[in-house]
Amino acid sequence: MKRVKKAAKLSSKKQNIKVSENKISFSSKKATFFAVIIISALSFFSYYPSLDNEITSWDDEFYITNNPYLKTLNSENIAKVFNTETYYMGNYHPLSMVSLSIDYAISGETEKGEINPFTFHFTNLFLHILISLLVFWFVLLLFKNFNLALIVGLLFGVHTIHVESVAWISERKDVLYSFFFMASLITYVKYTEKKSAFLYSLSLFLFLLSLFSKGQAVSLAITIILIDWFKNRTLTDIKLIVEKIPFLALAIFFGLIAIGAQKESDALIDEQAYSLIQRTGIASYAFMQYIFKLILPVNLSAIYPYPDIINQKIPSFYYLMILPTLGILAIFIWLLKKKKKILFFGIAFFIINIFLLLQFIPVGSATHADRYAYIPSIGFFILLSAFIVKILKEKPKAKNVVFIITGIYIVLLSILSFQRCNIWKNSETLWTDTTEKSPKSVVAWNNLGSFKDKQAKISIEQSKNERSKVLRAEAIVCFSKAIEGKPDYRNAYYNRGVSELELGKINNDSVLIKKSIKDFDFALAQDGQFADAYHNRGNAKAELWQLESAIKDYNIAIDIKLSRNLLGELGTYYSNRGVAKGKSRDLKGAIKDFDYALKYNPEEPSVYSNLGRAYLLTGDIKNAISFLDKSIKLDPKSFSAYLNRASAKQRNKDLNGALLDFNMAIKLNPNMANIYISRGILLKSLGKKFDACSDFKFAKKLGDLSADALIINYCK
Repeated sequence: MKRVKKAAKLSSKKQNIKVSENKISFSSKKATFFAVIIISALSFFSYYPSLDNEITSWDDEFYITNNPYLKTLNSENIAKVFNTETYYMGNYHPLSMVSLSIDYAISGETEKGEINPFTFHFTNLFLHILISLLVFWFVLLLFKNFNLALIVGLLFGVHTIHVESVAWISERKDVLYSFFFMASLITYVKYTEKKSAFLYSLSLFLFLLSLFSKGQAVSLAITIILIDWFKNRTLTDIKLIVEKIPFLALAIFFGLIAIGAQKESDALIDEQAYSLIQRTGIASYAFMQYIFKLILPVNLSAIYPYPDIINQKIPSFYYLMILPTLGILAIFIWLLKKKKKILFFGIAFFIINIFLLLQFIPVGSATHADRYAYIPSIGFFILLSAFIVKILKEKPKAKNVVFIITGIYIVLLSILSFQRCNIWKNSETLWTDTTEKSPKSVVAWNNLGSFKDKQAKISIEQSKNERSKVLRAEAIVCFSKAIEGKPDYRNAYYNRGVSELELGKINNDSVLIKKSIKDFDFALAQDGQFADAYHNRGNAKAELWQLESAIKDYNIAIDIKLSRNLLGELGTYYSNRGVAKGKSRDLKGAIKDFDYALKYNPEEPSVYSNLGRAYLLTGDIKNAISFLDKSIKLDPKSFSAYLNRASAKQRNKDLNGALLDFNMAIKLNPNMANIYISRGILLKSLGKKFDACSDFKFAKKLGDLSADALIINYCK
């Protein structure tokens, strides 16, 4: 009896070993632990550089830097973002907004008042690793094949096409919806096995969370039907149909919300602009591009623009892509007939989850996007991994070769992802790469120009005027390229106008300032409610001393902002209108505007400086000095405040105090000729003739024409 039992045990062991050769028991804790470690480690390595990345100028300024909900995570704002009529950036994704707010609460700001991007990037990467593990778990539960699940999990974790979803902070919605999406699918697979009402409810709840994170989750309602088919459930069973109704109802409801959000943001392109055959060509081209880039993710770009957005024409090879697309659909049907269930499942999963993103209804400015392939890629990886596992099973002699090739492929993907993360380092690296890869991308050119314009402002703050000039000129070139590709590009005209205005002010070039007015005119012709364009056109006119017309533009800009309850920039609007009124000698009106400006921006030093200047011109020296003191306290490097306070003190007979302020103004801005003239006159009144003449001579050297008369009268 003992020998029989022993033989039975040996037989059982042999049988288990045989099974494990092909599948490796998915209940094995050691195997699962190994899978979790290797998937997590490789995924982390592949995307590690993203942790050091900055906030980019592609939507991050709206989702992070200037997000009105980010810094105030309270019940009122949470209720607002969950309101189904509250759209943000053309999307309804309240849970993603709350997620970003939590990150901000954790990370806070640096000493300079800048938002720390590390926590945002870390959360994206952490979610990606969790999703990769959920993908492994999902495949393991559904197919009961460890090798298949491990390869799929690794491919998902390291693949380069996912860099956009992980390294781009604004795509928090992608990784967050995918986390709940996969958790819902796993729970649903378990439900089909255990028929637990709790698991069904949990799967539905997780689906709802996924929908609250991003509208793209609607495809889950069809994906679970595919799971039913694979699990040999009777699709016509009335009970099965009934249990799908809540999923489909949620998908339809959130789908309609998503369409409404896109319409409100003008992201939907008029589909009549493209014929049905053109849209089919575009969709086929996008479909094949996803497949090509999933096989070998090279030449990736943040934007893949439409080939000819001016004339709405597409190249002939777009139509040619219809043929391989139909070929894949034919293979899809053939696999169904041949009952190649895993292969069919992989293709079906990919098609179901990518179909709504194939631009049959054109959205945005791109034919396709890497981020759209995040969840659909799972189907492709199942298909590819199934082929690998099949070769391992049927050709054991080729086992080592297959392992080596698969390993090399995964390592290659990992290295490419590592390198691609560095492209997302900052706005400059991102948009430089995009304009090189996609030179027809007008959005990329516009964003690269905006980055250079921003750097020019920083250079001005650092007194690097020559560097600022170069950057402004480069920005104008970028905006011009964007306009060349899209002649009705409102934002590019506006942005070019701003750069022309600022460069014109630096160079004292009235021709360039007049050009900026023309660009603002064109932007306003596209959008008559473009408040910023009115405001900056007012700034340009004020520079040219067209003060009456400038004030009219400021009036319109302020009225638009007030009517829309957009109060964020009103302080600047009122302040600039006050300056224009001051130039036109309406000092009471100027003071009133500066007072309004302080209500909206009570910590702005330039407003206090302008108020001080206005009171100085009215002869109210006490108020003038008081406001100038506040300006200098808020900004100790404000040379204009020191200059104005020096004049006020001089009129108040505080000559030594005035001299100290003139000295500080010159220290802060040593190349401004009129300061030397003012200080020279003060020094003369103090009996310091030699020092006064030195100032007059230096002013002459800087190009001040009035210096000659002063030198002749006082320095001979």
